[in-house]
Amino acid sequence: MTSPAPLLGPDSRLPDFFTTEEALAAGVRPRDLATSSAFRQVFWGGYVKTGARPTYADYVSFALRVVPTATFATEHSASRLHGGIAPSASNLHLGTTVRHKCKRDGIQLRFYTHPPELVLVKGIWATSPPQTFLDHARSLEFADLLVLGDSLVRRTSCSPTDIREFVADSSAHGASHARAVAKLVRSRVESPNESRLRLLMVSGGIPEPALNLVVHGTTRRATRRIDLAFEDYKVGVEFDGRHHIEQISQWNEDILRREELEAMGWRFVIVTSSTMYSDPGSVLRRIIDALALAGAPTIQMRDDWRRHFA
Repeated sequence: MTSPAPLLGPDSRLPDFFTTEEALAAGVRPRDLATSSAFRQVFWGGYVKTGARPTYADYVSFALRVVPTATFATEHSASRLHGGIAPSASNLHLGTTVRHKCKRDGIQLRFYTHPPELVLVKGIWATSPPQTFLDHARSLEFADLLVLGDSLVRRTSCSPTDIREFVADSSAHGASHARAVAKLVRSRVESPNESRLRLLMVSGGIPEPALNLVVHGTTRRATRRIDLAFEDYKVGVEFDGRHHIEQISQWNEDILRREELEAMGWRFVIVTSSTMYSDPGSVLRRIIDALALAGAPTIQMRDDWRRHFA
């Protein structure tokens, strides 16, 4: 005898993302919304099934469906969709050109007087990388905005020139700050700590280094890369951010790479996170000393770095 099919609960008829209204219409009791382990709240009035594996884009897309006047992602949500690196945010950030107050806790809605520049990212309309950079200038500190700019250039087709030209004539809130940071946005920056280390160097009076310089080796491999390099003096500055034993193979590779480059006449200043943030002045002095030993002109250390690192 064939066993009867199991009865489906109300929540089985719901999509992975659903609103309070959709849950009630499907027969879910109000108290179950607050107590059931089958789903969790992602923002006020919005839920996702516990077993679902949504992407960040899925969350943003759901929020855009729920907030009727929101039509695109902005600020932190836009930067994350683009692959940019910005400080974490607890809210989803959406944009609108219609004056409307969003009362859903967990969603921050920004009103734009004029339509911003938008691009389609992962099926979602979002502010363009230059627009996202400008929007973040209202709230991010210099170093954080530089990290964002460098990462947007690395992860999208946007160039440093695109960002500088976009903010050049802007009168938006934070535009002057955006212009100051945009002058230092570069391509080929591979990590936030590279951005911060470069900022420390240039604000401390050290000439700007070449980024991820490719050096042709003589053994083992045809080419080697140096994070921050002064090619004329064969001085390299690199950030060593390893924290876990599973990175030991990469550490060994870095050691062999540096040994080969040192045999070619290069000298290195290795900077760790603890020294860069606890004693940035000593990092600057080590780099200046290394350049002096290599025959570079005398560098007078400036105090401008204290604005960003003190």
